[in-house]
Amino acid sequence: MAALRVLLVEDSSLDAELTQARLEALDYPLRVDVVDNERDFRACLAANDYDIILADFMLPQFSGPEALVISRKQAPDVPFVFVSGVLGEEHAVDMLKQGATDYVLKQRLQRLPTVVQRALAQARERHDRIRAERALREYETSFRLLINALRDYAVIGLDVDGRIRSWNSASEHLLGYPAERIMGETIGRLYESSDGEAGVEHSLATAARDGSHVRDLWMKSRSGEAFFASVVTTAIHSESGELIGFSKIIRDMTEARRSADALKAAKDQAEAANAAKDRFLAMLSHELRTPLTPVMAAVTLLERKAALSDELSELVPMIRRNIELEARLIDDLLDLTSIAHGKTDIHVARLDLHDTLGDVLATVRVEVQAKNLQLETRLDARRSQVDGDFARLQQIVSNLLRNAIKFTPPGGCVSLRSYNPDDEHVAIRIEDSGIGISEAAMPRIFTAFEQADTSITRQFGGLGLGLAIAQALARKHGGELLAESHGTGRGSAFTMILPLIGEMRVAEAPSRPVVSDKSAGQRSLHILLVEDNHDTTIAMVTLLELSGHSVSTAGTIGEAQQRISDERFDLLISDLGLPDGDGADVARAFSQHQQAPSIAMTGYGMDEDLRRCREAGFTAHVTKPIGFDQLNELIRSLA
Repeated sequence: MAALRVLLVEDSSLDAELTQARLEALDYPLRVDVVDNERDFRACLAANDYDIILADFMLPQFSGPEALVISRKQAPDVPFVFVSGVLGEEHAVDMLKQGATDYVLKQRLQRLPTVVQRALAQARERHDRIRAERALREYETSFRLLINALRDYAVIGLDVDGRIRSWNSASEHLLGYPAERIMGETIGRLYESSDGEAGVEHSLATAARDGSHVRDLWMKSRSGEAFFASVVTTAIHSESGELIGFSKIIRDMTEARRSADALKAAKDQAEAANAAKDRFLAMLSHELRTPLTPVMAAVTLLERKAALSDELSELVPMIRRNIELEARLIDDLLDLTSIAHGKTDIHVARLDLHDTLGDVLATVRVEVQAKNLQLETRLDARRSQVDGDFARLQQIVSNLLRNAIKFTPPGGCVSLRSYNPDDEHVAIRIEDSGIGISEAAMPRIFTAFEQADTSITRQFGGLGLGLAIAQALARKHGGELLAESHGTGRGSAFTMILPLIGEMRVAEAPSRPVVSDKSAGQRSLHILLVEDNHDTTIAMVTLLELSGHSVSTAGTIGEAQQRISDERFDLLISDLGLPDGDGADVARAFSQHQQAPSIAMTGYGMDEDLRRCREAGFTAHVTKPIGFDQLNELIRSLA
C-alpha cells in the first residue's frame, strides 16, 4: 500500500502529534512533512507530490490563508483542509470560497479521518474527470461516444468565446434545454437564474490559463428547479497548442449536499442538546443540593443539642442517611455526565489498595447491621500497591459493596476479598448471596440506567448508574470490572482487577487524605460567610458559632466586598451561586485584601465547577449538602 503523503502546516508540536495520531486511523502508511513558515512550505511543494495539505489557520510566521493561495498556484489539484481551533464559521465559509476543500476544528479532531477520506475521494474523482476530458480532446470520435453514454454527467462543448457547440442527452435532462434551443447560446445562459453567473468568465479564464477549473455551486434548471452542481471546466487545445474551446462537465450533487447539510444540522442539534443537558444537570444539582444543606445542619444540631426521646432519636440517623443517599444520587448523575464526555478527573498517586477499604467498610456497617447481614473481609493479596485515585477507588468499592448489601435479603452474606490473580495484578472481589443476575440481564449489567428488570427498580429503587460508573472508573485506572452470577436467586460477584506497580518502582506512601487530629485544639476564627439562602445561613452560623467561631455574613457580592474592605477575617466560606454574580468574584476580592484561606461552597458539583473554584483562588471546596464534621476538619487543617 502506497504511503499517504501529507504536508502539515502547524507550529505546535503537540497539535502536530495529535493530528498525526488521528491520521493513523486511516490505516495508511503515513509520510508527514511539518512546516511552519512560507519558505519551507514553498520548498516542500516544489520538491514533493502530496496527497493532501492540512493547515492551521493562524501561525506566528505564516497563516493558513497564505498557504491556501500558494497551494492553489503550485499544487491546484491537492486537497487543502484547515485544521484549526480558532476558525469561525464566517472565516470557514470564506476559505471554502477561496478554494479550501474542507475544515476541521481541533476541538472536533475525531472528524479528521472522515474529512481526509472524503477530500481524497473527491480529489480522485476530480482527477479522473479531468483525465477523461483530456482523453476526449485527443480522440474526438471517442469523445462523442462517451458523452452520449454519460447519463449522470452533463457534458457541454464550448468554443473559445464560450458559445455552446455540443450538448449531450444528460445535459438536456439535467438543465432542461433541448439541444436545438440551446446550441449557439453563450454558456452564461445556464446561469441567468443562478448565483454563479458572475463566475462564468472567471471559470473560462482560469481553465484557459491553468488547464481546468473546478467549482461547486447551486444552479437552476430551465424550469426553475434548484440543484447543487459540481462543475469542471477544461480548456481544449489543438495539436499545436492553440486554445480551440472548452468542455464543461456538470454533475448533480444535490442529494450528497443535502445529506451533508442534514448531517451537519443533526450534529449541531445534538451538540446543542448535549450542552443544554449539561447546563440543566448543573442547575439541577445546585437546586437539589442547596435545600439539603440546612436540613443536614438541622440534623447535626439535633444530634448535638436536642434532648430527644429514644424513639425520636432513632429518626435522626435515618434522616441523615436519606440526605446522604440523595446526595449520592446527584453525584452519580454528574459522574455519568462527566464520564460520557470524557471529562472525569483522575488524580493518580501511588497507594496501597488495602488502605482505601477501611473507610468504606466503616460507612456500610450500619447498613449491614440494619439488615442483619454477615460481612466477611479477607485481605489475601500479598502485593496491593497501585497507581490510582484514592477517592475514586473508594467510590468503586463503595458502589459494589452497597449494591451487594442492597440486593441481599436480611440474614444473608456479603464478602470482600483481595488477592493477586497473577504477578502483575491485584483484585478486589465482592460476593453476595442476594437476588443474582439472570443470563438475559448479564450483557447489559454495566449499561447506565439499566437494572435487571422493572420489578427490581420498583422493589429496590435507584437509577441504575452505580455499576456503569464503577466500570468506567476501573477502566480509567487501566483495570477492568467483571460480573458473575449463577442466575436469579443465586447471588452475584463483582471483581475489580487493577495493574500493580512494577517491582522496580519504589513504593511511596499512599495518597490518603490527611485529616487533622480531632483531639487537637482548635482556635476560634473570625469567618466571613457569603450565602444567599436564608435557611442555610442560619444553620451554618449556628453550627460555626457552636464550634467556637465568630461569623459575619453577606448575601450578595456587593455586601461581601464591603465587609472584606471593612474587617479582617481568618477564613472565607462562600457560595458560588449568588444573586448578583459569581462567588469567584468574592474569592478574587478576598485574596486582594486578606491574607487568609477560602472555602468554596458549591451546589454545582461537576469537575468543571471544581476547576473553576481552583482558578478563582479558593483554597478548598465543599459540595452541598455539607457534612459539618467534614467542614470542621477542613477548617482545622486550613487554620
